[in-house]
Amino acid sequence: MANFFSASQEEQLEILLSIWQRFRYAIIGFFVLLVIFIVTRDFITESRNERNLETSILFQQYLESNEDAPSSGQELLEVYPESLYSDFVRLNQAKKEFSKGETKKAIDLLKLVIDRHSDSSKEFNPLVAAAKTRLCRIYISQKDYQKVLDELSYSDELTASLIELKGDAERHLGLYGLARVSYMRALQNSPSQTSRTLINMKISDLEGEKIE
Repeated sequence: MANFFSASQEEQLEILLSIWQRFRYAIIGFFVLLVIFIVTRDFITESRNERNLETSILFQQYLESNEDAPSSGQELLEVYPESLYSDFVRLNQAKKEFSKGETKKAIDLLKLVIDRHSDSSKEFNPLVAAAKTRLCRIYISQKDYQKVLDELSYSDELTASLIELKGDAERHLGLYGLARVSYMRALQNSPSQTSRTLINMKISDLEGEKIE
């Protein structure tokens, strides 16, 4: 390199031509790959932005619709089934289906949301927590108390609401000691004064039961 800078202009040109002759294909290939990389990156970014915009518009239309099953929600589920907005649609549709007495459809939708995130990290997922809360409430309304315990037995992170539902299921199954423990945990984790008051009432009701 020192020889290059100390050489005359003609010698420098000869050195550059020599390098070009030896490495021209590698240099051309490098720049071709660089252009392909930039074009591909820009295309992916633009496609992702367009996808995000379209899904957000469809979800907004879904929320603003008064129909039981808006076409915008159906389009989200069919065209973008893996999107986060599709999970929000499933959560909301599950609520609508349950209110219409379509319990099985509601359960299937909630299970789909939960299963879609079953392979994700162990970090707390509020979407999964919401789906499990609604699912457990349905189970309790159907008196399927053991299903509540089965569903929550695989959960590492439980919200105060889920812990309280666990206590409800244990109480109905006659597991009063476990129910008390669950209610106490829910009491410690609940941010709502109203919820804490309700949980305290449930704990008081257990006092009349035989706790082993």
